[in-house]
Amino acid sequence: MIGELELYKGREQAYVKHFLLGEYLEAWAYKIGSQWNEVAYIDGFSGPWQNAGEQFQDTSFGIALATLAKVKARWNELGRSLKMSAYLVEKDPTAYAKLQGVSALFPDVQIKTYQGSFIELAQTILRDIPRRAFSFLLIDPKGWRIEMDRIAPLVKRPNSEVVFNFMFDFINRFVNVSSPGVAASLDALFLEPGWRQCLREPTPQGRAESEHRKIVLIEAFSGTLARIGNYPFVAETTVLRPTVDRPLYSLIYGTRSPAGLEVFRECQIKALRKQDKARGVAKLQASVAASEQAELFESFAQMAPDPAEAYLAQELINAKASLLDLVPAGPSIAIWGDIWPRVLGRHIVSRSQLNAVASDLRKSGHLNFLDWAPRKRSPDDHYRVQRAEQT
Repeated sequence: MIGELELYKGREQAYVKHFLLGEYLEAWAYKIGSQWNEVAYIDGFSGPWQNAGEQFQDTSFGIALATLAKVKARWNELGRSLKMSAYLVEKDPTAYAKLQGVSALFPDVQIKTYQGSFIELAQTILRDIPRRAFSFLLIDPKGWRIEMDRIAPLVKRPNSEVVFNFMFDFINRFVNVSSPGVAASLDALFLEPGWRQCLREPTPQGRAESEHRKIVLIEAFSGTLARIGNYPFVAETTVLRPTVDRPLYSLIYGTRSPAGLEVFRECQIKALRKQDKARGVAKLQASVAASEQAELFESFAQMAPDPAEAYLAQELINAKASLLDLVPAGPSIAIWGDIWPRVLGRHIVSRSQLNAVASDLRKSGHLNFLDWAPRKRSPDDHYRVQRAEQT
């Protein structure tokens, strides 16, 4: 449901964000719609900002509404009636005025708009969401001054998931600012204690200082989101600047469902590959603008390895190591349905990839699956598993 890449010229990072959002929301809405009669989408900072598409197909709320309408129509064809609702918040009067025509574009979705501060309106929105609905909350602020304790009741709503756009690049610039106002704002965002002390600690050997700072900040905020929302599974997607190899922001996803985590990882892998392509186009366009060597640059871009593929390959290696670490040595046992979500919670791999790794480790004698049935190619959730002793 996302708009074409041409609509995102100069803001390719938004293309990556919207691709991930659209991919996940469609899979999420189909899965949720099979079990729930009501689905709700909440956008705390709707905009629109810098949109080029007349149908808002290059905005978060436009992608979400089109997706909900599509899924509802498909379920209707299958004889199942779903109620789709959306709650859109925008503070800026000019941007809010553009939201007023949205209902006419998506008549099959019940849309309610709010003009004002998302922080101030969080309790109102919480009351407005039908209690029987499963909700998806997108928090995508333009800045980073978010009082997490004030939106906690909405974040921890039962039967819900969340994606938070953590503005890493901006936050990273201010973490060492001594201004009391800035420090208080950061403390309101990071509710986990000790994050400043972690930043002051020496950078671990073999790790760049910039990478260390990113890990500390992401883990601190992920911990905050996990705790206030009671989300056992939190996953992060780094979105890079279009033409510079530097993180711009991180999309932090929280869920209470292993199935949700499974779907998110699949969509995340697709999004990282899309990011490589979008950034390749952006770099080529920048090169053309600065030089006449476009043909040479294009040839180089086609020969250069995709960063995402190298990163994902390493993630798979790391997932294998985590799997062997989490499975206890015999005679102790673990249940596969308890193990795989923990590995996916740590690493960007799909469940099918991890199943294949488990199967290979079984064949090599590193893992024993006590319930593996004949002709099975991958483990079932109820299978008992133990790490074999290696001589």
